Amino acid sequence: MRITVLLADSTDIVRKAENALLEKEPDVEVVGEAEDETAAIRLLNSLHPQVVLTDFSVRPSGKVFAKQVKSQNPGTKVLGVTELKGKYVKTFLKIFGADELLDKKDLETKLVATLKLVARE
Repeated sequence: MRITVLLADSTDIVRKAENALLEKEPDVEVVGEAEDETAAIRLLNSLHPQVVLTDFSVRPSGKVFAKQVKSQNPGTKVLGVTELKGKYVKTFLKIFGADELLDKKDLETKLVATLKLVARE
């Protein structure tokens, strides 16, 4: 089963890095990229990816975006990427709609495995 992914991050270099890691996987297909929440919602509604990979920063819009994804497309999983630290960060951000969170420093080593886990949940 092929996993379809929408990349949503305001930083082009991050999207390119994520895409480069995912394109090596025969069972993963990046179906779209968005640089902001508005473009991501538009693509989400037309492409219907299984997973949205998005930046979860201190910006409130990242948290609101995950809730929008879940309300408009309940079957879509949200994998948030964050640099936030702390004991309660994962629990706090899951409240906002992320199915899983990945530390940005672990992108290269854990992105593919985490994405596949989230897609199968």
